Amino acid sequence: MASEMDEDGFLAVEGGRLYYESRGSGPALVFVHAGIADSSMWDRQFAAFESDHRVVRYDMRNFGRTETEDVAFADWEDLAALLHALQIEQAVIVGASMGATVAVGLALERPELVRGLILMSPGIFPGHEPSGELRRGWRSLGQAMDAGQTERALDIEMEMWIDRGNRRSEPVEAGVRQQMRAMNARAYELASDAPNRKPLRPPALSRLDQIRVPVLIVSGSLDMPDIDSIARRLERGLPNVERVVVPNTAHLLNMEQPERFNEIVREFLRKHHQD
Repeated sequence: MASEMDEDGFLAVEGGRLYYESRGSGPALVFVHAGIADSSMWDRQFAAFESDHRVVRYDMRNFGRTETEDVAFADWEDLAALLHALQIEQAVIVGASMGATVAVGLALERPELVRGLILMSPGIFPGHEPSGELRRGWRSLGQAMDAGQTERALDIEMEMWIDRGNRRSEPVEAGVRQQMRAMNARAYELASDAPNRKPLRPPALSRLDQIRVPVLIVSGSLDMPDIDSIARRLERGLPNVERVVVPNTAHLLNMEQPERFNEIVREFLRKHHQD
């Protein structure tokens, strides 16, 4: 259980300052954003859960409003430092895409801090063999960035993760698409693919059986095939896991279908975390 602490601020960490927001009181629910986004992707979840939870979100290094120097760091260590600073003894961690890899890292390295995991559209874990589609997307992104074509690169990201080619008949709401693009553009400005992120050793996929807390995997039916492959691998390797696939949505399904995503989260919390 966490006490009430409504605040926005910056937490000093080695070589940087993490921007964070905290609202409400009750069991702690901590949101970790995707690698094409920042903490604002959780707007609809913050509003929905702050009435009965202590909700926390933050920008990882090289994203949003967080500031960092050119130093080596581990995202899970930053998250642990934030929980300590906010006096949160345990939390359910909700991680999206890259944020899901951070959540898993925290559960492996600091299991005493984690009551449960909600892994949305789990991202590319080391050890996953990328599909041909993902390799082609990365290659096109690299070519666009090498040519200084940032807008073209953003178009490619949207095609890979949001529009998914065959969903033109059911386009994502314009305001949601604009927010997605703006978050991704900010990540480009901050060089979010900086190589100074320290990898988890040993890799997470080799020790999933060590995670004993309840885990929920949520993914969209229209997402990149790699995300489904990773979700299946997590489902096979985690001892206490369940999975939900949301139809007609892609990578950032919490933004595309916030009411459905919130409902799924609430059901998981009711089932496993009554207090």
